[in-house]
Parts: sequence; structure tokens; C-alpha cells
Amino acid sequence: MLECRTELTQRTAERDEALEQQTATAEVLQVINSSSGDLVPVFEAILEKAHRLCGIDFGALQLEDRGKFRSVAARGLAASLTELLRRPYEPIPGSPPSRLLSGERIVHIADMAELAVQRTNERMVDTRAQAVAEHGFRTGLFVPLRKDSELLGYIVAMRREVRPYAEREIALLQNFAAQAVIAMENARLLGELRQRTDEVAELNRGLEARVAEQVEELGRVGRLKRFLAPQLAELIVSHGDEKILESHRREIVVVFCDLRGYTAFTETAEPEEVLDFLREYHGALGPLVSQFEGTLDQFSGDGIMVFFNDPVACPDPAERAVKMAVAMREAANALIAKWRRRGRELGFGAGVAQGYATLGQIGFAERSGYTAIGTVCNLAARLCAEAKDGQILVAQRVAIEVVVQSTGPAEARPNLTVVARGPGAPDKAKVPKPPD
Repeated sequence: MLECRTELTQRTAERDEALEQQTATAEVLQVINSSSGDLVPVFEAILEKAHRLCGIDFGALQLEDRGKFRSVAARGLAASLTELLRRPYEPIPGSPPSRLLSGERIVHIADMAELAVQRTNERMVDTRAQAVAEHGFRTGLFVPLRKDSELLGYIVAMRREVRPYAEREIALLQNFAAQAVIAMENARLLGELRQRTDEVAELNRGLEARVAEQVEELGRVGRLKRFLAPQLAELIVSHGDEKILESHRREIVVVFCDLRGYTAFTETAEPEEVLDFLREYHGALGPLVSQFEGTLDQFSGDGIMVFFNDPVACPDPAERAVKMAVAMREAANALIAKWRRRGRELGFGAGVAQGYATLGQIGFAERSGYTAIGTVCNLAARLCAEAKDGQILVAQRVAIEVVVQSTGPAEARPNLTVVARGPGAPDKAKVPKPPD
């Protein structure tokens, strides 16, 4: 009966001890789950449980950093020894940390005082072993923290008496060491996640800024495309040089064109019919401005004003202007022929002049344009007004430039009417074709 009671008492104690260890392990896991990457509460919880369950008088958790170890948590130490352990140190050969680095499962030293004496006899300076012995600690256990084969650190457990640790105590400390590794890995992964989150946030901020820049750039391109050829608008914005749109003076070639009989047409036609015609008219002639890289000054009813050599200079502005005027005449004639079949008598005329003008933006923040002001514009408009149906009147200076700049067979060049002294001059002459 006595033996049964003794066995029952022993098994009850073992059960209570096992339950207490399971509870401690679960509590450490709870700390890990709630630590949000902060390892200090986890390490302190591990040392507190180890002290209570394994009869430890002094415990510390050391981490490895580039071949050196330092204490990141300690319990039951005098301040002087705690400060010593916090300093990074490189383990000497044969020391417990060195043996763990060599791959030993654990390092269990029955009496640290004997180790200190041995180090002295071997004439090896081991300040940590000596300090531990001087503070009265005897039995020491060093349990590694390993991830695969990599040593991350170790738990050191000391007693003030020579009393080696039992296997169940070693197993519990190994379990705590495994939990410390889990916590460290969680902290590493969480740190990487936070870093990547910050990087993504920074990328998003950069992307948002870039999108805002692109939206602003698209807005600038859109505004410029109202009066510039798309390729010129994009060129100006890509170079960030919109200062060229500020007020300045430059020599340009101006083309002014409109319809003959347009006023009479608008007086007899319904407004919807006029709008339909203008949409077709502008739709046919407008793309030619971009094709010849001209700058559109205005659409005003049937009147269209385009100039060349500004805001982006070109080597052959007169030739481009004349070629565009001829292309516009051909496009307008095809459209006019269709409307004539509907009983509408319309015609097309254009004037081309070259000279200096002042150019720049006009308007206000919500709506602006780019225009040219000067006598060259007035001259082009007067030439256009003087031109008969199908006629393109050019100032003498434009004609000379076209002859000089033209290339290709002479018969392929436009046969233009030149006004020598302005629209009021009676004498007109044909542009002579240069010899082949």
C-alpha cells in the first residue's frame, strides 16, 4: 500500500510538472503571437519560465552577430555582470560558445569554477568564465538556438550550486530555444514584409507622382495640340521647354484661306446645314496642318490661319506653306464639288505671305491659344480675300523662297500666282520654273 501511494504521488508530481511545462510553452507561444516582431518580451518570457521550471539562478540569451555574441536578455544577474555580457565578444577556442559553433548539441559544464581554474592553468584569458565563477555560479548549461545548421545564439542557464541539469530540464530548455528561433524567424519575416510594404508604398508614391506628372503632361500636350501638330506638341513637352511659347518676334510664313460664297451660303442655309458643312470642311483641311507641321492659329467659320517656322523652326517654311495650301485647295475642291451638287455655290481661295510677326500665348488659364500678330498676317488675309475661286495668291518673297527651296522635276512644282506689291497691285506674274 505504501509503495502504491509513493508511486501515485510520483506520477501526480510528474503529471503536474508536465502540465506546468505545457502551460509555460503555451504562454511563450502567446507572447510570440502578440509580440508583433518585438523579440525582447519573448526572450524575457522564456527566461522567466526557465527560472521557474528549471531552478535557474541566472539566465541569459545571447545572439550571434558576425562571429561575435552579446546578451540581449538576462535574468538574476548583478549589474556589473549584465553589462559585461552585453558587450560583443568573440569566443575563444574551447569555450562553450566555441563548442556550440563547432556543432555540439549542448554544452553542459558541471562546475564553472573548475573551468575558470583550467583556463588559468592553460594561460588562456577567459574573462567571462572568470566573472561567472567570481559571482558564485557553478553548474552551467548552454543550449543553442539553431536554424538548420546555422547558430543564431544560445541560452545560458546557471546555478549557484553544483547540480547538473536533468534530461527533462534540458529538453524544456531546448524547447524554449526552438521557440526563440521561431520568434526570431517571425520577426525577420515581419521585418522583410514591413520593408517590402514600405518599398511598395514608396513605389506607389512614386507611381502616383509619375501619373500626376503624366496627366499634367498629357494636359499640356492636349493644350498644345489645339494649335500645334501633334509631333511638335509632344516634342515641346518632352523637352520641358514651353518657354518658347512666351512672347517673341520671328520671321514666319502665314497661310490664310477661306471659302468664296460662304456668307451667301450661311444666309440661305439652315444653321444645322452650315454646321454639317463646317464639320466636313474642317475635318478635311485640319489634318493637313499636322501633316505639314504647321501651327494652327485659328478656325473662324470658314477662315483658317496657319503659320510656319514657329514655335519650332523648320528649314523650308515657305515651301511647306505652299504645299499645304495646294493640298488644302485639292481637299476643299473635292468637298465643294459634293456641295455644289446640292445646289450650294462655294469656292476656295488662299493667300500666302512671309515676314516678321510677334508671337505668343493669349487667353486665360482655362482656355488659351497661340497666335501671331503683325502685318504679315494682314497681308496673307488680304491676299486670300483677293484670290478668286481655286486661286492661291502668294507674296513675291514667298515665291522666290519656293523657287530656291524646291526640288524635284519642274513640272511637279505648283504654278502659283505672285502678287508683286500687295493685293492692290494690278500686275501679277507667274513663278518662273527653274531650269532642269
